[in-house]
Amino acid sequence: MKASSFYKIVLFTFPFNQMGQRLYQKMGYCEIGVFEKQGVMDNKPIDVMIMEKIL
Repeated sequence: MKASSFYKIVLFTFPFNQMGQRLYQKMGYCEIGVFEKQGVMDNKPIDVMIMEKIL
C-alpha cells in the first residue's frame, strides 16, 4: 500500500459553532484564521473560521 502524500487536513466552520470547535480541538485541529464576511446568512454577512490538523 502506498503511503499518502497528504500532510494536513483543513476544515472550515462558523465562528459561532463552539461545540464543533471543541470537538475539532479534541481531535487535534488548531485555529488558523478567519475569513471575514465570507458569505451571507439570514441577510447578514458571516465569517468562516479555518482550522487545520497536521498529520
